[in-house]
Amino acid sequence: GVPYWGLGYASEAAGQLLRYGFERWNLHRMFAHCFAGNAGSRRVLEKIGMKYEVRVRQHVKNWGEYQDLELFGILSDEWKAGNL
Repeated sequence: GVPYWGLGYASEAAGQLLRYGFERWNLHRMFAHCFAGNAGSRRVLEKIGMKYEVRVRQHVKNWGEYQDLELFGILSDEWKAGNL
């Protein structure tokens, strides 16, 4: 909810998902996407170390309009280097 925006909860939760995936499941790569233009969601993904990879044009229909998605990803080696 809006009262909780900017307090770091989303970044903390997303960071823990990366930790779980890389440490518990030994994944090689994880990815996430957000609507293009959603600065808050983009910032969360960047804050946890994910790198912008590609924009997928008009990939989903949202509220009656096609929206672009931005895809972000991180490799296990990149995550480990930033979390030692």
